[in-house]
Amino acid sequence: MANDPRVNQRRAERGFTLIEMLVVVGIVAVMAAVALPSIGTYVRNYKIKGASQEVAGEVTSARSKAIMTNTNAGVSFVTVDADSYRWVHEDLALGEQLGPLKELPTGIRFVVSGTANAGPSIRFQRLGGFCTPGVAPCGAGVPGANVCAAVDGPRCTNREPMGTFVGTEAGGGMVITLLEEVSGLQRTVRIAPGGRVLPQP
Repeated sequence: MANDPRVNQRRAERGFTLIEMLVVVGIVAVMAAVALPSIGTYVRNYKIKGASQEVAGEVTSARSKAIMTNTNAGVSFVTVDADSYRWVHEDLALGEQLGPLKELPTGIRFVVSGTANAGPSIRFQRLGGFCTPGVAPCGAGVPGANVCAAVDGPRCTNREPMGTFVGTEAGGGMVITLLEEVSGLQRTVRIAPGGRVLPQP
């Protein structure tokens, strides 16, 4: 009887007991509770890092357009408001000069710069260098009325206006700072004196 294959088969088919299942669920719950804060921090850090890289890409795009079109007036990167931005090709007619309006991810915003000569934009010239609009000899900045197309109307009138989000640095470069509001994490996009764009690694 002890060697009866039917008895051995029934023993092999036994499942987990309720207590075993509860222990496993409890272990998984404890591990999730321990890991959740770290995962949240990682997601926020990843989000602001991605946002700074996108802003750096748009600044680089403005600089490239200035070089490729051999611009006269310049191509400006403009912070339209605290969480949106675009490039403006100042040589072109008003209906053609605006690049696509881009938005930062929810919960991320530009930080107002407290430095001298801060403003809402940076203007790239034909050789890839830049100047600060509003500071001689660069000339006036892009008027606020010229940074929104008709289709952007609701988006451009719903938020706070252009602010001093692009600041100068002591060495002659420029800096744009982004803030993740929940965690307080900050990341920067720097523009070197020669015009090279350097997102924070």
